Parts: sequence; C-alpha cells; structure tokens
Amino acid sequence: ARARQSSGDMAQSSSSDPVSVRKAMKTYWDKWATYNTESGTSFEMMLLETQSRYEYAKRLSDLDRKEIVSLLPDMKNMEVLELGAGIGRFTGKLARRSKSVLATDFMEKFIHDNQELNGRKHSNVTFAQLDASKIPYPSESFDFVFSNWLLMYLGDNEVHQFAVDSLRILRDGGYLFFRESCFHASGRIVRVDNPSMYRSIKEYQKVFSSVSHTSEDGTTYCYDFVFGGNCQTYILLKNNPSQVYWLWRKRKVVSENGAPKQVEIQRSLDDRMYSDDRMSVYENVIGDGFVTPGGLRAVKNLLSRLTFSPQTVMLDVGCGLGGTLAYMAKEHAQVDITGLELSPNAVQASVLLMNQLKSNKGQVCVSDLTQINLPDGCFDIIFVKDTIGYLGNQSGVLLNFQKWLKPRGQLLVGDYCLGNSPLTDSVAKVLTAEGIQPLDSLVLSQMFHDAGYNPISCENLSAVRMQFIREDLHKLEVAQNISDTSKLVFKTIWEALLQGLETEQLHWTVLVATKPSQ
Repeated sequence: ARARQSSGDMAQSSSSDPVSVRKAMKTYWDKWATYNTESGTSFEMMLLETQSRYEYAKRLSDLDRKEIVSLLPDMKNMEVLELGAGIGRFTGKLARRSKSVLATDFMEKFIHDNQELNGRKHSNVTFAQLDASKIPYPSESFDFVFSNWLLMYLGDNEVHQFAVDSLRILRDGGYLFFRESCFHASGRIVRVDNPSMYRSIKEYQKVFSSVSHTSEDGTTYCYDFVFGGNCQTYILLKNNPSQVYWLWRKRKVVSENGAPKQVEIQRSLDDRMYSDDRMSVYENVIGDGFVTPGGLRAVKNLLSRLTFSPQTVMLDVGCGLGGTLAYMAKEHAQVDITGLELSPNAVQASVLLMNQLKSNKGQVCVSDLTQINLPDGCFDIIFVKDTIGYLGNQSGVLLNFQKWLKPRGQLLVGDYCLGNSPLTDSVAKVLTAEGIQPLDSLVLSQMFHDAGYNPISCENLSAVRMQFIREDLHKLEVAQNISDTSKLVFKTIWEALLQGLETEQLHWTVLVATKPSQ
C-alpha cells in the first residue's frame, strides 16, 4: 500500500517499450496543446485546472514558481539545461539567476510559446526541441539540469537513462533538480486517457541514488543527495502533500561501496530502522505514524509541557513516519508544523499519512539535520523526540536550533541519557546496534546553557517510558501480523532498554529550554 498508489484518473502505462511510451506521451500532449483556456494563456492547462479557474491557476502558478526557485542553489555563473520546459513557466526565472539557459521541450508548440514569452526578454536563453529520454549533449556540458513535472511522462527505463545522461552531462559539482507528482495527479481535471506515471518517493530515490557514470579518464561519479521534500504551496492551496522535489549534486566516488556519505546514511536508515519488517511492528504495535514505545500517548505527554499560540510555527526534528505531524494537523490545525527527516522510506510514509488527512498543514523536508540551512528566527517550537541520541556534534545542532528559534521560542528534547550506574554489556550492545549514543544529562544540560538557552528545565521521565515499553511488549507478544523473527528483534531491544531504565543505567530525560528574548 505504501509502495505505489493508484488514482481514479490515472491510467499508468506498464509498457517498457520506449517507442510505445513516447507515442502515448506525444498523443497526450498533442491533445493538450490545443486546449483552449479563458485567459488565452496556458496556465490552466499546465496546472491541470478547469477553464474557468484562471485567477486561481495564476495564483497557484506564481506561488509555486516562487517556492521552487527558492529551493535552488546559487546559479549566478552556471550554464543551465532546462528539460521539459513547456511554455516557459520557469525559463525566465532561471535566466535571471544564471549565466545561460538552454530551454528544451519535445513539443514544437510549447517551444514556440516559450520563445514568445521569454525569447525577447532574456538574451541568455536559447531554445531547442528535444526528447528528454534521449539527451544528446556532450559530457560535462552543463552546471545545472532542471526539470519540473517531466519524469512522470517517461517510462521506467527512460527515467533510468535520464538519470545516467544527466549525470554524464553535468560538470563535477553540478546540480540536478527535479519535482514530480508522486502517488496521484496534481490537478482537478479528470483525464481518462492519462498516461502519466505517478511513482513513489522510494522509486525515484532508488534510481538516482544508485546510478553512476565513469568518464573517459576513468573517474567514476554518482549523485550525492543534498535535500528534498514536498511543496508547501500545494499543501496550503490544494491539501496535496505529494508534490515532491529533489536536489542532487554530482560527486566523485570516494567510498568503498561507491555511495556518498549522505546516501550511505539514508540506505542504512531505510535498511534498518525503516525496513518493511520494522514498519510492520511500528504500525501494528506502536500505532500508525510512530516508531518508539508509547506512540501518540508519549507525544501528547511531551506536548503538554509546551505553550502553543494560535499562530505557532513548529519544527518536528526526526519526524519519522509522521505521527506527530498528523496529530497536530488534526487536533491543532492552528499550528503550522514542518517535519525534518533523512530517511526516504520514513518520508514516504509521512507523505502517505498526510495524504489520507487531506490537510493544508504538514510539510516534510528531507535533509541531514547537521547540514540543512534554515532561516534564522522562523520557529516558535522545535520538538526533538528520540533523535538527538543518534546525532554527532550535539553542541552544533543545539546552536542551530537556537538560531532557528524566534525570540522566546521553545526547544524540547526527549531522549535516553546515561544514568547513575555503568552500562552492562547487554544494554551497551543494543545501544550500539541501534546507533543510540546517550549523553550524561548534566553534560546535555551544559550544552543547552552554552548554546545560550535560558531558562532550562530537566526532568527524568524514566518511569513513564518504562510503562510504555511494558505495554508495547505485551502488544508485541499477542500481535498476529508480525513474524516471529521481528518479534524477537524488538523483544531483545525493548527488554534491554527496559533493563537499562530499571537499573538506572539509563534515564529517559526531557529538557525544555527557551531562547532569550534578546
């Protein structure tokens, strides 16, 4: 259910024959190129809106373009290849930010429309008719490859070839950005002859994280993941969290397994913490959307320690499967909440959960917490549950949180800390295997103080966590839809953590701190 969803207006092409796929897409776009709109422009057509909704489509287009452009890196001296440029919604924006743009599309009419719109305005733009499934340009020709709503019109084999070709034509350190409709369509128009392929987040992630290219001098390159997420404009205006973007960067392969560090971490998370077997336990025992004992009850317990206002802006760090996002969207709709997570599997689960709610809240950003650059002073609350123990450089992370908080903003961190007794081998083994690096609560409190938080409260909630573990151990024992192997894995983990808490080798600690007003 969480791999690839279908939609009522979706007729996915299962053909792997490139000729059949291209023919179907050409027929589809020939029809849409003749679509008449109230405005005489093609805003409604490109956004799949009905003919009478020009003003809405124009607003949606303007906000959408502004958001997408804000996600792009500095392009001042870059040569850009825009694939699937359409009528040129982004061509002018790219031209103003870059050294040059080559805007391409496989529809001659759209190239003509783009030239009419942008050709005279921007002397640094050239145009070409091109099928993006066959990119003919020489290796290392461009610094940036940009596409928007293109890959869903390519077959699976063509997407793979697109990934390889884009990597080949990028210069070392160059960027690839694309945005796609995942799981279902973006617009209101019901199309019975729609050949679009609404893939899952995992499918795109798998393709682009696994391809490589070896240059003539023998150097092998791959994509390094920079960041991704779902588009806030579509969440806000259309209750649609399934418009997803990715930013990748071309890097030389340096690790033994051929993957950049960021991709290695993501694969480790997906293969272990967010594997299919573990997801089954999370859903059947802890509750849909949660990954640690207590589930929603544990989250509510922590949220009661924070103060919310009608316009609260909140960041959920390590949002996992989206349980807190979904709860806040349903029960605290006045709170504008964003989730931050690195695992593609977890992000996909979050997006699908928010899809069910059809809420206009709950954006998810895919990024490494230690590398993401968020604006200063943008959050009232930062919520960090069962996450900081997995991170290195906690001092640097706390400093970043302090920058991202508004004056008098609140930070809550809840996690395992070292207790009063030394760790036994059995407890230490589980902590190491799960990647948890607990700190002494006094050390963590000092980090808060050094980062400039004031006041700081520290509370030992070990008794509450122990009760949640015991209850979930019982649920695990009687669960029907979980394999014996998975039951043994979680029984071993939870019993070791429970032993650690009972013997005070560990404390489950909550720190709540405030950023000073000045």
